[in-house]
Amino acid sequence: MKKNKVLLTVLSITVFSIISTGHCVSAENVNNEVNDQQITPPRTPVNESSSSPEQPEVINLGNGRFQIGKIIVDEDKKEVTIPGHLNMVEGPIEFIACTKGGMKEYESVLEMDTDAKSFNLSMILLGLDPKKGKAAAYHFDPSPPEGDLVEIFIRWNTPLGIEMNIKAQDLIYDMNTNRTFSVDNWVYTGSVFLEDGRYLAEEAGVLIGFVHDPASIIESHYSGKFPAFGSFVVNKNYLDKVGTKIQMIIRLIKIQEAGNKTPEHERTDN
Repeated sequence: MKKNKVLLTVLSITVFSIISTGHCVSAENVNNEVNDQQITPPRTPVNESSSSPEQPEVINLGNGRFQIGKIIVDEDKKEVTIPGHLNMVEGPIEFIACTKGGMKEYESVLEMDTDAKSFNLSMILLGLDPKKGKAAAYHFDPSPPEGDLVEIFIRWNTPLGIEMNIKAQDLIYDMNTNRTFSVDNWVYTGSVFLEDGRYLAEEAGVLIGFVHDPASIIESHYSGKFPAFGSFVVNKNYLDKVGTKIQMIIRLIKIQEAGNKTPEHERTDN
């Protein structure tokens, strides 16, 4: 087991050395974009030394299963499971999930028990390729991001002990249409690295977004102009108590061939 942990730690170092050479953007451009979009002041991020390890440790559990912190990767089932909790029920939202204590917590539906680097490594172990990913060029970019496709589910138990399972997009309520956010696909972009080597997802505390933010590791494949800020809120028909423990399940559904773009899917209201 100790040998496996050493080998997998070396793998994680190699992975981040490779992906950090691409997906680079100007720190000045990103900071300007963040400053333009921050309407609600974010809370102070937690101490980086405790929440964002330089190299996530990977433990081989056997039978095609790996553990990174509290994340479980199951190669046979082609899925990743991450624990977390309902983070908010009031106010505008722009992200499905943030890191533990992440800067974007103030507009994220869920707070997950992980950091961005560990989350991204779990996606790579699942088989997703960051080199195929193309993140949004800017916040609210109308063009859909590109990359390997995944589906995301949220699981929790009701106070009566009934297990509930819904798609992640069902947690997003569009007040303009009075419907849940209608998107078929989620795209793994891998986020981007800044020119100085910082990982944007870790800096912003972002895991999964839906309004096309460059920091998101996974984004919605929505195509078109987004409505005004504040149009999306938490759908309280499913979860309405902050702190409710959940599990997020991310499943691989399609690997993009090199050079092929993800087919565009227009948003439709049901």
